[in-house]
Amino acid sequence: MKKKTIFWWMIAMVVVSTLLLTVLGIVFGKSEVEKSEGLSGHFDISKEGSIAYVHYTDGRPEIRLYDPANSTENVIPLEDDKYILDPTFTNEASLITYIATNRNVEEDPTSSVRQYNLQTNEDKELFSVPSVITEIAFSPVEDSLFYLQAGTYENYSPLASKRPHDFDVHEYKISENRHVQHTNLKEYSMESLHISEDGESVFVQMLDDAEAETAEDIFNNVKQRIFEIPLSQPDTLRIVSDPNRDIDINGFTIIPNRQDFIFQSVANINEGDLYHYELYHFNKETKEEQQLTHLKEYAGNPKVVMDLKKIYFIVDKQFAKATSDYHLFRMNLDGTDMEELPLPVNE
Repeated sequence: MKKKTIFWWMIAMVVVSTLLLTVLGIVFGKSEVEKSEGLSGHFDISKEGSIAYVHYTDGRPEIRLYDPANSTENVIPLEDDKYILDPTFTNEASLITYIATNRNVEEDPTSSVRQYNLQTNEDKELFSVPSVITEIAFSPVEDSLFYLQAGTYENYSPLASKRPHDFDVHEYKISENRHVQHTNLKEYSMESLHISEDGESVFVQMLDDAEAETAEDIFNNVKQRIFEIPLSQPDTLRIVSDPNRDIDINGFTIIPNRQDFIFQSVANINEGDLYHYELYHFNKETKEEQQLTHLKEYAGNPKVVMDLKKIYFIVDKQFAKATSDYHLFRMNLDGTDMEELPLPVNE
């Protein structure tokens, strides 16, 4: 059975199940690009602790740069007709790279990867493609930028809304102005792009569907896991999270220089109630897993700053409601000393 046909039936089954589960309050939140007011869930932290986060005022996008040490904030105004995704500091924290997508993405899915110079206030385009780019990540060893690009923007089922699909890993070699497509997976979904410390592998979250042959297999057995893809042999990808974990991993980050992942997953999947999305720690070598947060809300998008020995993450205090209410939190690497980090827009 072709993969697209399998997904058509899978989504139909999921939609029916979701309609039933919604009665119990088990619903999925809107995607970020559907929200255009207030603080979004997109942010980054420099190694010094400065915060870059995306905010919308009356639908107008801006990237705000906040320095908690000095309580100072600068605002980068952006084009009104764009959605802003994945603001990312360069290693020296003098440049902010981000994705700008059209609001009418169904008519024009063009994505522009842009870079703002914090010293000169110059905002320039690095490149654009006639497709949806959802995430970016710099190589730690060379002048290049990796990104996740979707091949299509469609609904795999008449019952499902349109979304980007058929994802692959690409690289933009900045000094050469050259693009390289590293995979030809055409994955239904692909998220949480990270590059290994030696620059030889990428890590992503996607469906473990290699053995699935039917819609029933996917619906009942396939889970979201963390994969490592060697750039020299991308066909030899392998699962690096627990291959036997029976609950999806929904997003993750890597603790640098260690064999550890911080990931998001549902903590109360069998309780028949509103899902609680919590953060977990997983050691790839020992296979040990530990739940770090117990907020009983929606904790996600973790980022590790090793210079500060902290994990930063977003909490949505209105998860599964009509609108979101995002707040920035941080904690130690072991989950202790958790605290909310106030931002000017939340005060």
